[in-house]
Amino acid sequence: MKHIDKPLHFLASLALAGVCAVAPAAAPSTERNFVACPIVLDTEDIPCWVAEYEGERYFLAVQTGRSAGVTFVPQLKHRVLVEGTVQPDAPRMCGGIVLGPVKLSVFPDVEPDCGRKLPGDGYKVTGPRPIGPDGVPPGGRSTAVRAARPAAPGRAQQEAQIRADAAAGKPREFEILYFFGSNYLPFPVEQASVDQAAEYFAATSGARVVVTGYRGEALLSNGSKLVEEQPLARQRAQKVADILVNFGVPKDRITVRWEDAPQNNHGVLDWTRRRVTVLGTR
Repeated sequence: MKHIDKPLHFLASLALAGVCAVAPAAAPSTERNFVACPIVLDTEDIPCWVAEYEGERYFLAVQTGRSAGVTFVPQLKHRVLVEGTVQPDAPRMCGGIVLGPVKLSVFPDVEPDCGRKLPGDGYKVTGPRPIGPDGVPPGGRSTAVRAARPAAPGRAQQEAQIRADAAAGKPREFEILYFFGSNYLPFPVEQASVDQAAEYFAATSGARVVVTGYRGEALLSNGSKLVEEQPLARQRAQKVADILVNFGVPKDRITVRWEDAPQNNHGVLDWTRRRVTVLGTR
């Protein structure tokens, strides 16, 4: 699938300049929603990413492509929007408070002074493809290794279930989530959701397919708000509809809709409102 990332440049510049700030509507105290320059620690055996906000360090990810299944790692010289829930009982990772789940949206504008590289401070990331670092530097601070997630159903199993649901006429709704300011479909989770929707509706007959796009707004912990551009809701919906057609869903069965008003979740996982839904109707 092609990466279409317009209008990220404009959005990032707007957000970082503070133009999107509106009347205070701070996220709940359990949430940490902020824009920061990420910091990479030279930890063994894999680098660890953290960020600082209001004098505190927060763990973001480890350099394995994905962390906790919901986010990509940050980039040096690029600010990042961090949206996550504080886990008060979780051990610190790389010296930072753990946010879970957490969503990281990297802004595309290059800022040469953004992001630092620091020594690993004795922290160690264990395993060839770790879910998280063990958080234990030499010297006796103890914590637990983050548990691995259970294995997801294989692709063949998922495809068989989709075909069975389509044959039985079982209604299904698919949801695709997005980074802030983007209509890029990350691999593998979001791309897989579109693929499954295409497989399901291509295998059904007569059902109408309604594709609805939404844009979001992020309620930051400092009381300001970042709002996505209005065209994104339509762009997201149209892109998904085009993919469905390319995968064999008849175009005349698809209705494309979008909501112009930005959506939020009152500062709690606002990124779940940046989405496209695909629903079949009779």
